[in-house]
Amino acid sequence: MRDLARYFILLLIISLYSCSASRKASRTAAPEGSISSYAAEYLNKYGALAVSEMKRTGIPASITLAQGMLESNYGRSTLATKGNNHFGIKCHNDWNGARIYHNDNRRGECFRAYPSVEDSYRDHSDFLVNGSRYRDLFRLDATDYKGWAHGLKKAGYATDPKYPTLLIRKIEQYGLHAYDTGGRPAQAATAQTATVQADQITQPGPASGDIRGGSPAGQQQYQRNHSDMAVERDTEEPIKVISLAHNRIMENNNVEYIIVGEGDTYQSLAEEFQLLSWEIGRYNDLPPGTPLKEGQVIYLQPKRGKAARGLSMHTVTSGETMYSISQKYAVRLSSLYKMNLMDEGTECVPGQKVRIR
Repeated sequence: MRDLARYFILLLIISLYSCSASRKASRTAAPEGSISSYAAEYLNKYGALAVSEMKRTGIPASITLAQGMLESNYGRSTLATKGNNHFGIKCHNDWNGARIYHNDNRRGECFRAYPSVEDSYRDHSDFLVNGSRYRDLFRLDATDYKGWAHGLKKAGYATDPKYPTLLIRKIEQYGLHAYDTGGRPAQAATAQTATVQADQITQPGPASGDIRGGSPAGQQQYQRNHSDMAVERDTEEPIKVISLAHNRIMENNNVEYIIVGEGDTYQSLAEEFQLLSWEIGRYNDLPPGTPLKEGQVIYLQPKRGKAARGLSMHTVTSGETMYSISQKYAVRLSSLYKMNLMDEGTECVPGQKVRIR
């Protein structure tokens, strides 16, 4: 009899736990098919603008909107809020407009700033139309968003290998392809209320001392401090847009480089790889006016502070210099000197062990 009573008590405990877990899951699950309030707001603000640019240039509106969402974090990134730059387009040599400096793949990189978001959208369209490497994209149908997504990555618009997947996911998640045929996603206009309610359910209540609670000023400060953080599960960081996916580009120590060819100059390389002329010299520890030589290694990004994993020491051979070692391992020359407790400008000697990591 006692065993039977224990059995029923155990069943009762299991039943109560299961109901509690079910209620908790139902409270925290977001409504299926809903989209975030900030995604809906982004589409309501800029959907018509993307369609207008599609009519002007032939770039699918779905692609433009998906890129804008990804690269500006739905218009909430630093570049978007301070410079109206929704597409992460850098200054490059031909940019004469306003500028904003931001840490991206490198510290203090120069990005274009615009008077309005509309100017950013127009410049993005013109950037693709006028870029020779994007020419093949305009042979695709305006409804072929998958072809455009893969074509942008192939042409070197972004370095993230998942870039096409991220674009396509955004387009299909929000039904952005409807814009390509003159329509509009049905859920965009109605998603805001549903998602706000879901966010209120899933967000924890204000704890003691939590700036999310309390005065409206405190709430506004919290929102400003966390403006680059997505609220829902879809929390990709803005995509990093850098140099071209080019047959000449190779990689060493996770730093892109090319081999100088016949006729290459600082200016021609800067134009080809969308850099500033002085960046090439700085990234390669080259004093101003140093001529380029055919066969020379030129890095297109800043070198690292140490060599790749698994490499710790280099034994100097005849003819090697601290600079040549720096270029060989893609390590900043100043870092080599610091690691080896050497004064800058002094040279290594054959047989010397030089620490590279």
